[in-house]
Amino acid sequence: MEKEFFDGCKAISADSIDGICARFPSLLTEAKQEDKFKDLYRFTFQFGLDSEEGQRSLHREIAIALWKLVFTQNNPPVLDQWLNFLTENPSGIKGISRDTWNMFLNFTQVIGPDLSNYSEDEAWPSLFDTFVEWEMERRKREGEGRGALSSGPEGLCPEEQT
Repeated sequence: MEKEFFDGCKAISADSIDGICARFPSLLTEAKQEDKFKDLYRFTFQFGLDSEEGQRSLHREIAIALWKLVFTQNNPPVLDQWLNFLTENPSGIKGISRDTWNMFLNFTQVIGPDLSNYSEDEAWPSLFDTFVEWEMERRKREGEGRGALSSGPEGLCPEEQT
């Protein structure tokens, strides 16, 4: 890990904490570029692995923390639901594979916030099937819990009688 840190400092021409801090704003701007963000996103998975232990998947808690970190600037609409799903852990998830990690970025770019364009027939990891099923069920329960309430700003106002 130390070697990677020093190599990274060399790559950004920073030889001190002040140098890192000075470069940080431009690095954040650079990370907004789609290809650079994708590289950062994929690197984040490798960064989270314990290479000395020979890990091939991220512990669930580490993956959650890294998703929060890597999406600090640009939260995809389904991120909070995804992280809630992983936190509640309804299917006993212990780890996140590289394939699932990488495909989640595609998932956030292709699948809308209402998940209506998700299809189990597509080649998504099975964990995504479980997530979509869990989230749709959660939304259904939440909708039933509101009864005859409107979908106003807070969803708390009784519907107007006409």
